[in-house]
Amino acid sequence: MEFSTLAEAFERIEATTKRLEMLDYLVELFKKTPPEIIDKVVYLTQGKLYPDYLGMPELGIADKLAMRAISMASGRPVAEVERSYKELGDLGAAAEALLAKKAVMALFSEPLTVERVYATLDKIAKTTGPGSVDQKIRLLAGLLTDAKPKEARYIIRIVTGRLRLGVADMTVLDALAQAFTGSRENRPILERAYNLSSDLGAVAKAVAEGGLEAVKGFTIQLGRPVRCMLAERLPSPEEVIKKLGRAAAEWKMDGLRMQIHKDGDKVVIFSRRLENLTEQFPDAVDLARTHVKAERAIVECEACAIDPDTGDLLPFQELMHRRRKYGIEEAAKEYPVALYMFDVLYVDGEDLTTRPYIERRKTLEDIIVQDEWVKVIPAI
Repeated sequence: MEFSTLAEAFERIEATTKRLEMLDYLVELFKKTPPEIIDKVVYLTQGKLYPDYLGMPELGIADKLAMRAISMASGRPVAEVERSYKELGDLGAAAEALLAKKAVMALFSEPLTVERVYATLDKIAKTTGPGSVDQKIRLLAGLLTDAKPKEARYIIRIVTGRLRLGVADMTVLDALAQAFTGSRENRPILERAYNLSSDLGAVAKAVAEGGLEAVKGFTIQLGRPVRCMLAERLPSPEEVIKKLGRAAAEWKMDGLRMQIHKDGDKVVIFSRRLENLTEQFPDAVDLARTHVKAERAIVECEACAIDPDTGDLLPFQELMHRRRKYGIEEAAKEYPVALYMFDVLYVDGEDLTTRPYIERRKTLEDIIVQDEWVKVIPAI
């Protein structure tokens, strides 16, 4: 599949603010996409290469490095690239304009494919160590050299993290449902699979290759986060009760939401945004091993920083000292965490996500060993 097809779709999506038009353009794009690469097309539409929870390296090409690559590909001085960027306010547009002026086009160059662009961006993201900066620039310049001006615009926006098409996940799911099942009414089935997998590309590939039956086969997997259920605001407690009929109220803790996956002694922790927090919170890992009685479980909690001398809860800002790559053990001693459990999603092979809150709450209380470090949040 030629990358120009993707670039043209991006241009049309970018030009409209109407959701239905965006939807139509996405449906058209997905129908043109070979099923074996539709996951890559979905990731690129999101401006990424992989689902967030994998914690894979991000592209993160700085503007100055991207300008050097544009300079190499266009044959124009870096100073001219910088001037064009300042005039246009968009490095992608600057790349497009400068490559359109390119005096000599590459001989015998083949059209860029989605597969080549994705593979090269993947290599850029994973390139590390001595000489990696120059290698990244060469790889990017190689793509731009063979790119049409419009293609260059979107390649640069992707690598610098500025694609921003304004396409929401639910719009992508609507488009996938329409393209591969014939009706947007099937979106809830796709959405359920997305909620369980946190991987929009995997859902796209499943429905494109196997239809609805393949999507219905998605199940919870330990080590792969379930998308977090978020709170919905209503004006008053009376409105909440009116909507739900029966409701529970829990303490709101000033902590960091964690989704803890326990598989025997193996523990993986994800944030609300699906970031892998396991390495940053070794004390939370130990607490999960000793206080979750189930052999295999997924529980959700608030992790709160505790004053090790007084046992008092510390403000959320103090907990943020734990978000680091270095000095982890020292930070764990200075700002240890207590875990306040509030939900359970999975226990020993049983998916609880469709069970009522009251049942999940009872199961949670049954599988948690409570003490001063781990508690089930009180509810009324």
